[in-house]
Amino acid sequence: TNKPGNRSVSCSQLKRQGHNDTRVYEIYILGKPINVTCDMTSEDGGGWTVIQSRSENEEGENFFERNDTEYERGFGTAGKSFWIGLENLLALMSFPNSKQSLRIELRRAGGRPETKVVHYKIFHVGSKEQNYKLTIGEYNGPDRYDALFDHNGHEFSVKNSSTANPDKDKCAHQRLSGGWWFKPCNSANLNGFKVRLFLQKNPLAITWNLKSDTEAYHYTYDKVEMKIRDADFGFCTGSL
Repeated sequence: TNKPGNRSVSCSQLKRQGHNDTRVYEIYILGKPINVTCDMTSEDGGGWTVIQSRSENEEGENFFERNDTEYERGFGTAGKSFWIGLENLLALMSFPNSKQSLRIELRRAGGRPETKVVHYKIFHVGSKEQNYKLTIGEYNGPDRYDALFDHNGHEFSVKNSSTANPDKDKCAHQRLSGGWWFKPCNSANLNGFKVRLFLQKNPLAITWNLKSDTEAYHYTYDKVEMKIRDADFGFCTGSL
């Protein structure tokens, strides 16, 4: 069990303690120290623990091509390209009153500086025995950007251990990049290849499908972040 004790176990807790700078902090998960980036300055009050980051200067397009063990334990460096690890993610949700919300920030490549922000008030992953099954709900964000909803209820898998059946799944070729809560004909995969240029065919890249936009699968992204914080954070801090 992930017991807080006298050590900070999330950026939400650090924010409540008066830490207001967005930077890398040391928190304790499963009793062990881990460095994470805390977003303390977002317009919605901060307190976000970055669980995944695709930086502008990510090393190579296949940095997120990892095996099951790496996706469970985590990889990368806080403040750069980073995956917190499924074990750590589950632990952040393991002690009482730790229901989490999810914030995703997407910035497209190609001279488009605008960052799109989407929220899911409910974000949860199941146990290892459940293959870290995804539960999300209560979307809040721009129209057409609710790409993760289609993955609700799906299990996490890594490309080499995917349960996809190419003979039955006409979109199986789309799922073989990185690790994600894959489904037939993915609407989202933020752990895919990080390509630099628009390609005519889906390159198994970072994917965030926009409803009614036939070009969305071709878009490339130069910066992505996934962040979580306590679902009741805004209520407790008066930022709602």
